[in-house]
Amino acid sequence: MSLQDKRSEITVHTEEPSILSYDANERKLARRLRIQRRIQARDKQIKDQDEEIEEITPIEKQILDSIEALDKLAAEGDEVVTGIRVANDAKELQRRKEMREKRERLLEVLEEEDKKCTEKYREITEKWPAILASKHPLDIDEELQSQNAKCLEILEKKDALIAELKQELDNADLQYAEDVNKQNEEIDLLIERMENQIRIMSKAYRREVELIESVIEMERKILLESSLEKWNVLFKQLKDDTFNARKKRKEVMREYEEEMQKAMIQHQEEFRKQKIMFELEIQNLQQEIQNMKAFCMMNTEKLDYNYAVLKRRDEENTIVKNQQKRKINKLQDVINNLRKTYTALEESTRAEIQKITNQILKSHTAILDLEEKSNHLTVINDKKYMQIWDMNIETANELVDKILTADRIIHEQLLIMDWQPPEVKLLKKEELPSYCGAMCALKAEQEEAKKRKTISKSYKPMTTLEEINLERRLLNHILKLISEHCDYLIEDTLKNLLSDYTEEDKLLIRLDKAFEALKITAEEELQFLLNFFLPYAYCPTCTVKAISTSSVCGQSAEITESSSSLTTISDVCGSDTLNTKEAKLVAAMEEVLCCEKLHDDGHESDIVMSRNVPSTETPPVNTEVVSTCVSEGIIEVTDTDGEPKRSLTCDKGHLLTIETEFVSSALKEFVERYEFVKREVPSDKKVIKEKVTISRNITDDDITDFWERYRNIFPKDKERLWDNLLIGLKKYYEVLKERHQLNAETQSLRKQNAEMRRLLSKYTTQPETTITH
Repeated sequence: MSLQDKRSEITVHTEEPSILSYDANERKLARRLRIQRRIQARDKQIKDQDEEIEEITPIEKQILDSIEALDKLAAEGDEVVTGIRVANDAKELQRRKEMREKRERLLEVLEEEDKKCTEKYREITEKWPAILASKHPLDIDEELQSQNAKCLEILEKKDALIAELKQELDNADLQYAEDVNKQNEEIDLLIERMENQIRIMSKAYRREVELIESVIEMERKILLESSLEKWNVLFKQLKDDTFNARKKRKEVMREYEEEMQKAMIQHQEEFRKQKIMFELEIQNLQQEIQNMKAFCMMNTEKLDYNYAVLKRRDEENTIVKNQQKRKINKLQDVINNLRKTYTALEESTRAEIQKITNQILKSHTAILDLEEKSNHLTVINDKKYMQIWDMNIETANELVDKILTADRIIHEQLLIMDWQPPEVKLLKKEELPSYCGAMCALKAEQEEAKKRKTISKSYKPMTTLEEINLERRLLNHILKLISEHCDYLIEDTLKNLLSDYTEEDKLLIRLDKAFEALKITAEEELQFLLNFFLPYAYCPTCTVKAISTSSVCGQSAEITESSSSLTTISDVCGSDTLNTKEAKLVAAMEEVLCCEKLHDDGHESDIVMSRNVPSTETPPVNTEVVSTCVSEGIIEVTDTDGEPKRSLTCDKGHLLTIETEFVSSALKEFVERYEFVKREVPSDKKVIKEKVTISRNITDDDITDFWERYRNIFPKDKERLWDNLLIGLKKYYEVLKERHQLNAETQSLRKQNAEMRRLLSKYTTQPETTITH
């Protein structure tokens, strides 16, 4: 709610306490009433909802109570903290009111003093003709003394007024220091209240958490009692099973103890054998030590003998050194002869160097071709790498889906359990840090190339005499502005020396120093400097008549609704009449805002619009041109040949100018952003760098981590479950095989029994027939 809304509420409800009151108790009461109204409105809203209240658990009930209590505490804390801001706003309003009254009083005093001084000055000036007309010296002297006294009186009043104004300034400084101290005290109070509120909220959160934990503990105890009853039944069954297993384990332990006793006896016998063997080895080693001592004595005698031999050799070496010195003198003559041959070889090697340089240039061109081919191959390899990566991800995901479906079927159909998905989540390649770093590096490289291309864009030079004159006039204007704003680059001694020169010479020297600081050495760099000044250019003639930003930003005031609000001076400044300087300043600010808006909205690409460019100085030409706004406000005009050209005039043909306020910002942008262009290395000094690609920058650790997620997605418990299930299925398969064999045996036995019965019945019927016969 704004300050005016609050004041309107206060005027309507005059009987209620005000939030903007100077009394602290009244402000507290007003905030308390506002909180009560909010609570009543919230309670009413809750009552108007559905009356059917679902039964909630004690934990949910406690959580809702805690949330309500904490919200209440937070609202009270906000009111306590915002009270300081309200008081500060009221103090600031009172201070501004007092400052306005004091300023008006001082202006009235100055105006009265000015009127009195003008009247006295008029009296003094009116007496001068009479003094000049009089011829008596004494009268002239008396009149001059009176005139002097009046002038001194005027000066004394001026000094008194100046002293009074200085006193007011000193009082204002003291008042400012007191306000700063009060502000610091209020900030400390605000910090103290905020810290107190934080402590209160932390205590409240801690208390509510303890209450929630107590409720959770009560429910946990109830669940424990119900689960303990089930556990006791299972534990009793387990106890009976363990008792039977313990008996079997005791029998097995008794057998193990007998085997251990036998193993210990065998170990003791082996220990005795090893002890006797080691004692014999110790005796042998002691004998070897005695032999080593005798060997060391012999080595010392040999070293003494070697020392004497080396001493004799040193003497021989001194003799050899003298001989070598004589040889060096002889070789010096040989060196002189070799120098003569070196000069002859140098001439022959120069031809070879020239030949080799030609070969190097050829090889350099070949290297550039290879670099282009390698970049093309890296792009293809990177594309294939990512295609293979995606193909492997698809196959791996299909396998994981198959395994998950099989696991779900096992849990739901075989084990009759609720299936839980795996806790480990699979990674995406966009989540890998090295992949993100590679993408950021590629994006930064593309942006830097695009920025360098935009800044270093060259335009078609001016061809006609009129365009050349316009460009020279605009450059002359920009150079004068630069020389006026670059005094800090010129030394004081040089400024004193320049006082005797003409204005043209001063301008040249100042520009030389400025260009030396900006490192501008070529005409091409001067053209780039013009590119950075054009976004701040505007048309002074069109701006005075009707303020519009179409001459700089490349779009008229009728294109968008937002620019229509900036077409008149009264809309911008809020006044009815402005002078030309104020109008120029308003127009320049509008142009900068328009350019920033276009730049923020992403219209750094071409904004194309067809128009005919009439000129007041030259006859109109019936050629259609397309102007585009590029590089933050430079107007490009595409010629009939298709080459871009800069437009240095507005839509009506007036030459653009630049305000002095934007010279420093344009130079700052040139120094900061033109560094990209100067950073380019010539082709003969260029070092071949490895092209940044995703397949090269992605690390082995990220790759292994990515694919390890597929391996570790299923925990060890699940693999153990699958192994046990496989073992059980194999056993069940063996049982089924045995049943099948038994079934086959029973079928064969049934066939044999049937055959035996048939034979038996056959043999039993034959004797009866014989007997009957």
